[in-house]
Amino acid sequence: MKQTVLIKSIIVIAFLFIKTPSFSQYHNNDIIKQAQKLLEKNYIFLDKAKETNAHLDVLMKKGFFDEKSPIDFAKTLTLELRKITKDKHLYFSNPRVNKGEKKTERSITENLARYKSPMLRGFKFLEDNIGYIDLAFFGGSEEHLAKIDFVMKEMQIADAIIIDLRRNGGGYPTTVNYLSSYFFSEKILLNSIYSRAQNHTEEFWVVDVNGVKRPKVPVYILTSTSTFSGAEDFSYTMQSRSRATIIGEVTGGGAHPTQYFPLDQGFGIGIPFARTINTVTKTNWEGVGVQPDIKMSADDALEKAKELAIEEASKYKNSFFKPLENALIALKEKNKTDENNNNVYKQLELLVKANILGEGSVNEIGYSYIQSKKPKIAQVIFKSNTLMFPDSANAWDSLAESYLNLDNKEKAIEYYNKAIKLDPEGSVGDNARTMLKKLQQKL
Repeated sequence: MKQTVLIKSIIVIAFLFIKTPSFSQYHNNDIIKQAQKLLEKNYIFLDKAKETNAHLDVLMKKGFFDEKSPIDFAKTLTLELRKITKDKHLYFSNPRVNKGEKKTERSITENLARYKSPMLRGFKFLEDNIGYIDLAFFGGSEEHLAKIDFVMKEMQIADAIIIDLRRNGGGYPTTVNYLSSYFFSEKILLNSIYSRAQNHTEEFWVVDVNGVKRPKVPVYILTSTSTFSGAEDFSYTMQSRSRATIIGEVTGGGAHPTQYFPLDQGFGIGIPFARTINTVTKTNWEGVGVQPDIKMSADDALEKAKELAIEEASKYKNSFFKPLENALIALKEKNKTDENNNNVYKQLELLVKANILGEGSVNEIGYSYIQSKKPKIAQVIFKSNTLMFPDSANAWDSLAESYLNLDNKEKAIEYYNKAIKLDPEGSVGDNARTMLKKLQQKL
């Protein structure tokens, strides 16, 4: 028995002195080989993938990745992957470290977009009717598209729009394309994304939106070195089509959509599998970033954008409203003629079709002339409103009031009755009935 114990002790001691293969050496190199296969199969540029793999082979032979902790290993491998490709979307990740006790159950709300960091940090109107939007990223859900619709509805009255992407790290190409589509009326191809692994090209055309498009409103985009990926996509697309002025710093330079692949032991690799191709430039911003039209510190970009937007907003507003103002001035200076009346109608119609004015705002213009004791001009405006919105009881009610101010009671009665017919049980119909009773008492 004593001899057996002695023999076992010698075996244990001998084992301790035998040099065994390092677990980290074997483990790290094994993970790299998995990553190499995925890289060569999926990376957008095959020649760069092969060159990168050859570079990693040399490093592995030298023991470059030996004895590295998971975190150091991930950081080091990411740097080496990018030495050849210069691709900031290419990365290697270490296993997640559990902090504290692992949750046994997940809350339902944890996976809902509404309880995560918001895509829309905020929006507001600055002086001179300039709209400002601060976007954190481009989310990929229906809720994110609805947020874009919401903010663009608010921006519908803006005479210039500033979009702040200085802290925007990117997002989904479909959402980028959706926001871009708000600023183009024609159906044009904005970008394509080509995938080497699938040998497939996806085209991104201007799409229909759930709101009013703004194809002519001046747009300013703020950028920084942190502006990346999808945020660069939006900036580059708008700039290439001369639809926006880019102000700030050169952006990060990442133009390749990326797919994440899990590896053994909890490691993973993000591989850019496709590349964006802009329809105008036939290239993209990969490695070079979006070059601002006005290059300056990101901290000063907003003030510069406001300065430029004030001037352009005035021009934009005048381009729409000056012709109407001129038509109304001509109406005041000359006798009311069919030609002058038609000119006012045409200018109002253009503004309505451009979604600059609506039925309510045309009504407001008419009442401003009622208040300034110019019922003849008000009558022309209200008449135009009924031509553009013949089913609006309010438009006919206002026209009736203009005739009442012109002491033309017959026409007033006719149009009050028209308003009642269109809104028999509503507030407009009630108002028209009240006015008719007053008129009948006077007759």
